[in-house]
Amino acid sequence: MNIFNVPQYPFLEFLLYTVIVLIVSTVLVRILAFIINKLAKKFNIELTLNYLFKDLAKYVIYIFAFVIILGMAGVDINALIVSLGVVGVTLGFAAKDIISSFVSGIFLLADKTVKVGEVIEVEDIKGEVKKLGFRTTTLVTSDNLIVTVPNTVLSQNPYTNYTYFDKHRIDLEVILPLNVDIADFEKSLVKRISDLPWILENSNPQINVIEMNEEGSKLKISACSDEYSKIETCRLDLANEVRKLIGEM
Repeated sequence: MNIFNVPQYPFLEFLLYTVIVLIVSTVLVRILAFIINKLAKKFNIELTLNYLFKDLAKYVIYIFAFVIILGMAGVDINALIVSLGVVGVTLGFAAKDIISSFVSGIFLLADKTVKVGEVIEVEDIKGEVKKLGFRTTTLVTSDNLIVTVPNTVLSQNPYTNYTYFDKHRIDLEVILPLNVDIADFEKSLVKRISDLPWILENSNPQINVIEMNEEGSKLKISACSDEYSKIETCRLDLANEVRKLIGEM
């Protein structure tokens, strides 16, 4: 079946109208993106949904633009749909990864286990989620590198979400000299670090003995904070308080 009819427009007119359609489509995409951003702020819609709505609007507009251009080129759209139905299985196999990523993106949105702004790690890649799209998820690592992860990777592999909860534990292992009493050290340290500004309210710092050897007592100190982005700074702060207390005892 020949799906190409006689073009409805001369080439130059077709080229002009094609450029106009593309410009209008691009403008519409930007206008809708602006409207979606405004609505997201007004109704406090999370960034994940914001990005997905904008992606959906963009795909719909560009698909309609493509259909319009085909019509102007003289393509019989009905015949094209029939032809695509015949080769649909072949195209499905060729695009199975794209389709799989698209479906995975929908499930990720529905599960709400990954959101924009959270810090996740998958297959030894750790970073903050900057964008969750229908096909891919964009991460920014601590080295300020942008990593694009197919959504199928997140759906098929275990991943760690470091910021899903508001409570984050900070662990620090130290060697306490043998001449320092562990009970006195624990009592003094708990009182001392409980006053630190980043310590989560209603959380009690804990000190556990891991082992004892000729060097001293190996302790694991645990405290909680609600600021994941400052965990390393908090750990340094905790280590400094431990150092000063050991020097005073």
